[in-house]
Amino acid sequence: MRSLLEVSGLPVVREDGKRIGRVGDVLFAPEGARVLGFTVERPRLLLLLDRKDLYLALDGSKLERERIIAPKRSSAWGRAAATKLGVGWDKTVIWVGMPARTRSGEDLGRVRDGLFDPETGRLEAVGLTGGLTADIALGVRDLPASLVIGFEDGFVVFAEEALAVDTSGGAAAAAGRGAAVAKKVGDELVEQAGAAAKTAMAYGASAVKVAARSETGKKALGWLRSVRDEVVDAMGDPEDE
Repeated sequence: MRSLLEVSGLPVVREDGKRIGRVGDVLFAPEGARVLGFTVERPRLLLLLDRKDLYLALDGSKLERERIIAPKRSSAWGRAAATKLGVGWDKTVIWVGMPARTRSGEDLGRVRDGLFDPETGRLEAVGLTGGLTADIALGVRDLPASLVIGFEDGFVVFAEEALAVDTSGGAAAAAGRGAAVAKKVGDELVEQAGAAAKTAMAYGASAVKVAARSETGKKALGWLRSVRDEVVDAMGDPEDE
């Protein structure tokens, strides 16, 4: 199994050894709960000029621990891959950061991560977050993929049984106290968190978009990469396709 967050940021190398870029987002089918592929962010030319993201299908790609090896064949990329999959890339969905609810409309927070089978793309489990305060105080909720209904109207929708799954890891739960204590503990820890809290709050809204919009989005990871990596990537960048 692979984590959605773990895969994001991995280098993408074509099977002939040419470096392509890094994974920007993991893309899900518009229906069901299956990973179809990835956006691949290419290095900026001369460290300044942005380039369009590429789309890579999961089918045929090899996910190693530290990188993804992509097929050289054109059918694994862009429009050709979308035609083969039968789904346009602009219809795919980025689940990380997406709001979650039950079929009846009960709020479940947002998707923080998930586990998927790198061979089939099948989702195995989903992790939800209620925000930094709630996660510290009450804990997080991890759900089996069997409770996922799918993506509808801007939400990842779950069966009602998701509400019965207890959260885990919260400070209040460890202390055996109720919601009032949970809020107090969470507020105190958030105040101490400072800059980390701001980063976590920004994360929640950063990924709520479909693949068609991700082309212009800039990920924080790209700005954190060293100048050395940028130069190496630029020198090994493939021809435009």
